[in-house]
Amino acid sequence: MSHAKLNRLIAGAVFLIALVLYLATMAPTFSFWDCGEFVASSVTLGVPHPPGSPMFLLLGRVLSMIPVGDPGWRVNLISVLSSALTVMLLYLICVQLIRELRSDTPDEWTTSERLAHYGGAVIGALAFAVSDSFWFNAVEAEVYAISMVFTALVVWLALDWSEESDEPGNERWLMLIAYVMGIAIGIHLLNILTLFFVAMLYYYKRYRVSFTTFLGLMAASAAVFLVIYPGLIKKVPGFAADIAKSSGNGAALFFLFAFVLAIVAGIWYAQTRGKRTLNLAFVATFLIVLGYSSYALVIIRSAANPPLDENNPETYGQLYSYLNREQYGDSPFIPRRWNQEYKQQYNNYSSDLDFFAEYQVQEMYNRYLGWNFIGKESDKQGAGVDFNKFFALPFLLGLFGAWWHFRRDWKRALAVLALFFMTGLAIVLYLNQTPLQPRERDYSYVGSFFAFAIWMGLGATGVMELVTESMADGRNRLLAMAGTGAAMLLFVPGRMLQVGYHEHDRSGNYVPWDYAYNMLQSCGPDAVLFTNGDNDTFPLWYLQEVARIRTDVRVVNLSLLQTDWYIKQLRDTEPRGAKKVAISFSDEDVNQLCRYGLSEWESQTVTLPVPADRFRGPSAYDDEISAPPTALSWTLRGRPFREGQTVLQVNDVLVKDIIEQNRWQRPIYFAITVASDNEIGLDDYLRNEGQVQKLVPVAGPPQLYTSATKLGHNLLEVYQYRNLDNPKVFLDENTLRLVQNYRFLFIYLAQGYAERGQQDKVISSLDFMEKVMPRSNVPLDEPRLAYQFAMLYKDAGAESQFRTYAQMAEPGLRARLGDPRTGIYYTTWLSDLLAAEGKYDEAVRVLSELKSRSADPQFQAQVDARIEDVRAQQAVGAVPMVPITPDTAKRANTAVDTVAGTGGVN
Repeated sequence: MSHAKLNRLIAGAVFLIALVLYLATMAPTFSFWDCGEFVASSVTLGVPHPPGSPMFLLLGRVLSMIPVGDPGWRVNLISVLSSALTVMLLYLICVQLIRELRSDTPDEWTTSERLAHYGGAVIGALAFAVSDSFWFNAVEAEVYAISMVFTALVVWLALDWSEESDEPGNERWLMLIAYVMGIAIGIHLLNILTLFFVAMLYYYKRYRVSFTTFLGLMAASAAVFLVIYPGLIKKVPGFAADIAKSSGNGAALFFLFAFVLAIVAGIWYAQTRGKRTLNLAFVATFLIVLGYSSYALVIIRSAANPPLDENNPETYGQLYSYLNREQYGDSPFIPRRWNQEYKQQYNNYSSDLDFFAEYQVQEMYNRYLGWNFIGKESDKQGAGVDFNKFFALPFLLGLFGAWWHFRRDWKRALAVLALFFMTGLAIVLYLNQTPLQPRERDYSYVGSFFAFAIWMGLGATGVMELVTESMADGRNRLLAMAGTGAAMLLFVPGRMLQVGYHEHDRSGNYVPWDYAYNMLQSCGPDAVLFTNGDNDTFPLWYLQEVARIRTDVRVVNLSLLQTDWYIKQLRDTEPRGAKKVAISFSDEDVNQLCRYGLSEWESQTVTLPVPADRFRGPSAYDDEISAPPTALSWTLRGRPFREGQTVLQVNDVLVKDIIEQNRWQRPIYFAITVASDNEIGLDDYLRNEGQVQKLVPVAGPPQLYTSATKLGHNLLEVYQYRNLDNPKVFLDENTLRLVQNYRFLFIYLAQGYAERGQQDKVISSLDFMEKVMPRSNVPLDEPRLAYQFAMLYKDAGAESQFRTYAQMAEPGLRARLGDPRTGIYYTTWLSDLLAAEGKYDEAVRVLSELKSRSADPQFQAQVDARIEDVRAQQAVGAVPMVPITPDTAKRANTAVDTVAGTGGVN
């Protein structure tokens, strides 16, 4: 069989293997983080967060119209198909690079040589297919998978050009590369970094290699890069924005039209004068601009005011701000410890160089490289590298492949190294990331891992050749190569597949969909719902925009509530029929507020009148409140800023204004994921009704207080918990952390039933919780929760369930007794548990040890009273214990810290 035919058959087989794998592990709907936003924006052709991805949205819109499956599943197909194509292209790239090493043609290869060359490429491609970061991107609706296929396509096309560079018409490959780059800009800017790989191949074919010409290559590459970015991508839109500001949008449009005409004129001039290189440059520029023109979608759709219209980029000035990601600010290139917000974390490093090497390179790049090719310790954030997962075999194979490549063809090996560096460490340099990233950022460096996987493919070929190089071509050599190849296939991609399959399998994971559904269904009609981050906002957007569920609820994201465009949209628009949010600020007020960002504020009492008619009659605002006070008063203290100074952030000012302007006309809720400092001091007036807390005019206890009726209705009758009881469905750390909130809600519900004396409902509600999210599938890692479940079951008379949770709680509580900051709480909980188990003497012993660690007489007296209660309980049965109050516990905790030499509580 000819090389061309066999190569295509193998490439097709690699594509199908990857495609089947990704289809089998693809999310059935959208995933957390940006996926809900991207799917919703694709289905509705909305405008997602800057700098946008118009080509992704157009493709997503097309796929979303397929009448099969969930819309999220359909848009996920972009990543599935793109990733399978990337794996196929990686195979073809490896074969092309191997062909460059040899003087003969592929049709002259022997059977054993074909096995080594094709087999090595297959091993490299499949290893990349099951690498951690790439596989993660392959099964969700994000831009990184499709960005990667364009990166692979540019590399493949550049190698094709290199092979035909001396033939007539070879420039068509370079022009196609320029157009592909232009299109890729409409997905993600990472693709531009492949320019340096292309430039090196062009240099090797057109110039004699020397120190001088190599310096010229670097200068020319940098110049071309600057022409594209920031030139075409940032400066040209910037000029248009300046013209629009001074002369109007019509003048800006004329400028852009004239700019394109100038490029066309340059093409005409170069062609008529026979200036081949200049013509090449002008045509390439035109094709990049043509591909980049997909960004017209952003300004066109924003002008139509879709419900999802982030930054509202409907003018050239707003579009320029959108493209520049001005919403997120800039980071400097040289100083590494530049953001004073992280000064405490920066102090852990001795210098900028130390921070760059230890955190930005080691923690935020080398660790990810190790995850993919050495082994990942766990799915927990901050997980390290585990050599026992892959035994570092993929990494060693890649290193060997790099050495083998440089030894056989240093020029193209240097080009691959440029790709590896520019899509890896160069991004680290450019991003200048701060500490305390909210999530792992390994997805940013998949291009670098792709380059390393090329070397894995070449390394596999090199190993097979090395094993058999002393053997004559024949049956024995063929068997030896086959055996070596099979072993590498088994122990590299095979082992990676075995270790990573369950963790990357998202089939059956409906948690993001259900989490959003449960939150929206917790709200009353026409509610205003304050949310905080990506995972409690983007899923809601999906349900409202795509599934059209509870479109009456107005979601107000507190992070975006610091931007002028978002405030104005809330005030002025009615997406899907949802009511406008009452805001008193004019456009100029909003602009000024957002311009300065902070407002000086002195702690004061804020009073909100409560109209009695809103809580009476059949259309009552809240049927659980029959006699509200005439006003709600609370203390708004502000946020500490400088010593002796407090301020309000923009979102604080707006939350206060929205609540005041609402005048109890619509129910207002805060998602339970909203931090208390974003609740502007209203904590006591927020009643828990599930995944939301409702603002009510009656204060509860200092902690969350509960509407047992509504909470019970939501948890037991409304909420969905699909597949939380299915051990085949993998739940990652982020998902587990979010669904753990359900357990807290069941605690609040059971406590509410207990206060009413409804012990049968305490038992049935907790049993229901265990049924829908069993401990075997959603681990109960926090001993405090196990303790609370145990005591609730004990008080309700469910001895069997009490024993189960008590056995879980006791080891964890004991393990935390020595913590000088929290040990006091774990000690008192442990003493409760021991007494409930009938281990009275042991309960007294741990309380006595607690007493001995404090010099506070009041606290010691409370502990003595608690010990007496334990003894009384031992003598006569269940006697209520004297609680240790939080205030006293905090003072005693400080005393314990002082004894322990820690210097007190911060």
